[in-house]
Amino acid sequence: MSAAAETLGLSAAARIDLVLSDRWVAYPQGQAALQRLEELLRGTQRTRMPSLLVVGDPDMGKTTILRKFMRGRSATFDPETGRSQMEVVAIEAPPEADELRLYGAILDAIGAPIPARRTMEVERAVHGQLQRLRTRLLVIDETNNLTIGTGAAQRKTLAALRRLSNTLSLAMAYFGTLEALNALTSDPQTEGRAQPFRLARLAKDETYAGIVAAVVGHFPLRMKSKVDSALVGAVHEISGGSPGKTFRLLNAAAVAAIDSGREQITVESLHAEEVVRHVRTAMAMRRGARARAAAG
Repeated sequence: MSAAAETLGLSAAARIDLVLSDRWVAYPQGQAALQRLEELLRGTQRTRMPSLLVVGDPDMGKTTILRKFMRGRSATFDPETGRSQMEVVAIEAPPEADELRLYGAILDAIGAPIPARRTMEVERAVHGQLQRLRTRLLVIDETNNLTIGTGAAQRKTLAALRRLSNTLSLAMAYFGTLEALNALTSDPQTEGRAQPFRLARLAKDETYAGIVAAVVGHFPLRMKSKVDSALVGAVHEISGGSPGKTFRLLNAAAVAAIDSGREQITVESLHAEEVVRHVRTAMAMRRGARARAAAG
């Protein structure tokens, strides 16, 4: 029995688990972002290290790209030298601009204790640990959080990041919304190093149709779904071309297909309430309410 046949023979619950499991579907924008991150990691170390800012609205695929990049990048240990190495360290920015909490997040990510509450001592520990691990790239998700807090706290936090980069010849990759761009450009020295990479909505074209076909083809459904222009058009209309919503919508449609016993995705099933609600946002609901009020 082939692997595909074995998958189709699994229980509904097991097949739903497969639908909802993390997976990477290659698409041009995501692949380009991954390439830029790889270039940043493999670049030559120098006095003024470059940085990358991956920015986009919610559901543009930032988290998925970051997870894909971080796969297989955990710390390694060389038994011959007795040294550990962690080329990439990824953290989520603290909920507001705070130098000490930023350092704490880095130490937590590498599994190191926070030695004291004095900022100078914690900073020294962070620099020492990253140097010991021969870290080359620091990735910060939710960089837009650095816009929250007093102006003084924001400046201190950005200065701390700049010192890390300068002292350790550390490349930086920032992920966030447009507010993240505002946070970094508020500091002229940081702005000069950060190269923006804007994630945009996907156009309804042959590439998008290929993405939809690849995702649907992965699903363990017992009946073949007809991925034609009508289905692709419906997916794009409902998701608005957002990568995150596209994948979430198709996942929800596959789960509904298994739950209902229909075992295939159709244009009609995409519009079902139990499917559409997975991509409906509060903003869209407000826009709809305003449009109805204006029409009435």
